[in-house]
Amino acid sequence: MNSNTPTTARSTTGVSPRMLIVNADADHYAAELSQRIPGLDVVALMPGKPVPEAGRDANGVVGFASALTADLIAQLPSLRWIQALSSGVDGIVSLPNLPSDVVLTSAHGVHGPAVSELTMMLMLALSRDFGSLLDNQRRHVWKRRTQPLLYGKTLVVLGTGLIACALATRCRALGMRTIAVTAAVRPVAEFDKVVARNELPAMAAQADFLVALTPLDESSRGLVNRRVFDAMKPSAYFINVARAGVCDVDALVSALNKDTIAGAALDVFTTEPLPADDPLWDVPRLIITPHLGGESDRYADQVLPILEANGRCFVEGRWDEMMNRVTLRR
Repeated sequence: MNSNTPTTARSTTGVSPRMLIVNADADHYAAELSQRIPGLDVVALMPGKPVPEAGRDANGVVGFASALTADLIAQLPSLRWIQALSSGVDGIVSLPNLPSDVVLTSAHGVHGPAVSELTMMLMLALSRDFGSLLDNQRRHVWKRRTQPLLYGKTLVVLGTGLIACALATRCRALGMRTIAVTAAVRPVAEFDKVVARNELPAMAAQADFLVALTPLDESSRGLVNRRVFDAMKPSAYFINVARAGVCDVDALVSALNKDTIAGAALDVFTTEPLPADDPLWDVPRLIITPHLGGESDRYADQVLPILEANGRCFVEGRWDEMMNRVTLRR
C-alpha cells in the first residue's frame, strides 16, 4: 500500500504547481482550469506529441491511461499527482515507473449516463437485430417481423458500481428485472437481487442480457468464461463495456459459433484499436464498437468539476481531500 503523501504541491525541485493535460480537448481543459484556479500553471498537450519543455516541470498530469505512457511518465521527474480522466485506472497502476509517492485520482462517477446509454443501445440493437433492418433498407427490402421487448426481460450485471446502478435504473424504468453479481454482497437499491460471484453461472442461466461492468483485477480476470456461456440461454446476449480481460474472448467466440448464445457486443479489447485483420471483426452476431462507452458530447462538462476540485487541492497541498483517490499497492 502506498502510504507516502506529499505535504505540499511544490515538488522537490522547487517547481510551483504545474499541471500537464494530455488529451484531445487539452486546450479546453487548460483554459477552464487556468481561469478557475488561481496559482495553477496548466500546460496543454495533444496525445502523441512531444512533451514541451514547460511540461517537463509538471508535478501533476491529467489524461486517459492510453496517453499516460511509461515514456511520458519518465519525462516528468517532478511528478507527484496523476488525475485519470477515466473511472478505471488499471492501465495506470500497472505502469512500471510510477513515482513511489505519487497520488492517483480517477474520474469515478462521471460515466454512468454515457456507458448505460451505450449499453441500452447495444441491448436493443442485438435483440431487434438492427443490423438486418439497416441491410434491408440499403437493399430496398420491406420485411416486417415481430419486435422483441426489453419489458419483462432479466438483466444480470456483473458489478454494483455507479455505472451498473445507472444502467439498472434505466432498465427498471422499462420494466426489466435487475440482478447484480458482485464480490461484496450488500443490498443495492437499484437491483431486485444481489448475489455473490460464485453464483454467476446460476444467474447467467436466468439472464436475457448479461452485462460486464466490473473493474479488472486478478479476481475478475476471465470471470465470464466458458462455464458462464454454457449456462446462458440460447436466446440470451452478452455485452462487455468494462475491460477486455473480464471476458474469455475465445470462449465467447466459441459460444457464438456454436449458437450457445444469441449474440454479443464488445466495446473493449485487449489491443486497441482493434487491428483490421483481427478475426473478431467477422464473428457472427457480434457487434463491435470502438471503446465508446465513456464518450459523450457532455464529457468535459461532467469531468471538469472533479478536475477543478482536485486541482484546488493540488495547489493548496490538501492531498487527503482529493476526490476519488486510488489506493496503490506496491
